Amino acid sequence: MSILPWTSWLTRSSRCLDLRRLGLLSAILLAIALTISLLSLYRALPDDAELVTESTLGRLSLWMAQQSGGEPDELQSPLARYAADRAAQLGQDELDPAVLLAALANLRSLYLGGVAMLLAVALLLTLRGAIRASHRRAPRQLGGDFASPHPDVEDEGGWGARRGLLSALLMLDALLFMLPTVEGSDALARVVFAILLTLLALVLCPGRITRAVGFCLALSLLMVGWEASKAFADSLSYKILLPQAGWQYRALLSLDAALIELQSGAVDAVIADRKDLDDLMPPQPPGSSSDATEAELPYPDLRYLRQLDRSEGWAFLPITPAFPGRLSIALRAEDAEGTTSVRQVFRRSIATVGGDFAETRILSQPRNLVLLDLKILNDLNLPHLQMIAEAFAQPARRNGELLLARILADAGLYTFSEAIFGFAFGAALGFVLGALFAHSRLLERGLLPYVVASQTVPILAIAPMVVIWLGAGPLSVAVIAAYLTFFPVTINTLRGMQSPAAEQVDLLRSYAASRWTIMWKLRLPAALPYIFTALKVSATASVVGAIIGELPSGIGAGLGRAILDFSSDYSLVSTPKLWASIVMAAAVGMVFFAAVSLCERVALRGFLPAGGEQK
Repeated sequence: MSILPWTSWLTRSSRCLDLRRLGLLSAILLAIALTISLLSLYRALPDDAELVTESTLGRLSLWMAQQSGGEPDELQSPLARYAADRAAQLGQDELDPAVLLAALANLRSLYLGGVAMLLAVALLLTLRGAIRASHRRAPRQLGGDFASPHPDVEDEGGWGARRGLLSALLMLDALLFMLPTVEGSDALARVVFAILLTLLALVLCPGRITRAVGFCLALSLLMVGWEASKAFADSLSYKILLPQAGWQYRALLSLDAALIELQSGAVDAVIADRKDLDDLMPPQPPGSSSDATEAELPYPDLRYLRQLDRSEGWAFLPITPAFPGRLSIALRAEDAEGTTSVRQVFRRSIATVGGDFAETRILSQPRNLVLLDLKILNDLNLPHLQMIAEAFAQPARRNGELLLARILADAGLYTFSEAIFGFAFGAALGFVLGALFAHSRLLERGLLPYVVASQTVPILAIAPMVVIWLGAGPLSVAVIAAYLTFFPVTINTLRGMQSPAAEQVDLLRSYAASRWTIMWKLRLPAALPYIFTALKVSATASVVGAIIGELPSGIGAGLGRAILDFSSDYSLVSTPKLWASIVMAAAVGMVFFAAVSLCERVALRGFLPAGGEQK
């Protein structure tokens, strides 16, 4: 068989592989390799491996097996009923977790295989588009170069490849919520690098990046940045440090030996426990720390610093380890009067007791200047995405019958119902006030300043008073939500009704139109785009107002109570649940915003063309 056709095909293919397409193909190939390596890693693991059992679906499977021992009709969770039915089919009193873990292994293989298949399809479509584009290039007469193809030719195959890459990206993003962080395992790192390569491929893919693709790119970058920043902070022990000079000291056998050295002038200071020094010498400045007089103390010519500035940093940057409060510094009486801080003693000759707290915790430790404290990225303050997803898939309390996702969904619906009433009342009030201000200059000048001033009062100060006036219940929560809702509707209604030109108003008046007719025929249609803009802002604000209103009202069925309960016990167990509550509150706000946006699309079809911009 002749190899000339293959050589000719490779020659033509190499011509179309410019630098951009070469980077695109390389990124897709590397992403495929990482996905296959992850699939191989999981296939080699046993079902009871930590990477499997500690994953989100693994923990959920263990909970389902635990709940399957009860009667199916008495179980409240559909997942628990499914596990009980499965156990009955297998003739087991309680479902063996290995059954669910084996099914999970098959599902995981199909999932990762699907990701690799989508990436492979995107790779083939990119190659096909590059080859077809090269066939349609017209050679230039000068220099033998190739002319730039038509945009339609350049984008051939790009849309199909982008759809495949986008689907693979979303599936890879979902893995961030499934894979746990296990010591010694690089599975999560492989997923992060695969996502980054897929993001690069999407950026390099020919064609215009649409709004949906841009949203997915931003969301993926946010999640990758979340995990990458936590990994970076963990590698640095959550601090970026600059090494500093250490303490120069002598370790002696006893405190008396160190103080004798201080009296003789062999050393300039002694660092020891403050309580021990208080029994041996007077303080500086003088105080009533000891009942004995100076002459009765063993070392009357020495002084320990009772008031000590322990800061050692530079400007606002601290030194670690910090000088602890239980330690103090002993000096000779003549030296103690002008010494007030640790920094003044650092360069002096120091003695301490060998093996004591002062040596083991401070003097022998390396000193570092803390350039940046990254403790906000630890698991207590910022849990992994998988920990938040796992909180959804676990019961709110140990051995509970309902998952936290079910509890938070019910709480979100209750808060949503309160927000709807507050939104409706606030929007109606805002529309009425805006219409009155638009038709009466006197009312606008007299009342609008008070409307603006009402928004300067913190909602946390208003909420308890509303609860006292109206009683603890949904009505007070709706009023608090309306308080945050009416202001943007008022301002935008006023602005929208004043937007028609004076010529338009004069034209209607020339036809003897009344104020009411002008309002409904001219001012209101002109104000609708402004009003819907305010309604979208007010939709999310009403959810915030409802959550805040639930706190002083004592309502236990909403998201406010869930956030309060989980934030009261700030620990590694409750923090992911707190973040899960925050995610649910954000989801409620997004749903409300989307509903108002859909109503805007329906009501303003004549104002919103296909591009979405207002005419």
